[in-house]
Amino acid sequence: MFIYRVTLRGDPDGELHVRDKRPPKAMGRDLVKDGYLVTEAVSVRAATSAFDDASGNTVKEEFFSATPIGAAVLVRDAVATLVEHVVPKGAEPMPDLPE
Repeated sequence: MFIYRVTLRGDPDGELHVRDKRPPKAMGRDLVKDGYLVTEAVSVRAATSAFDDASGNTVKEEFFSATPIGAAVLVRDAVATLVEHVVPKGAEPMPDLPE
């Protein structure tokens, strides 16, 4: 699965994240050819933390989660950018924060 960050024309500060099985080339091709994409919108949480272990070595941890929030239809004329959001290799699931 691939995660993409989508920005829409007229709203450069607004973002939508989607998850899809299609690689970037296929997503772009289908968007241009068909004029739209049906995919899955997700809420993305990502974080990096670092700490020194008992031996004084810096340990870096990366966390990433993509929680489904529903279907999304992306219309070609409304999409400004469609960029792959690369999940760091070895990233752990994002822990839930205490409420």
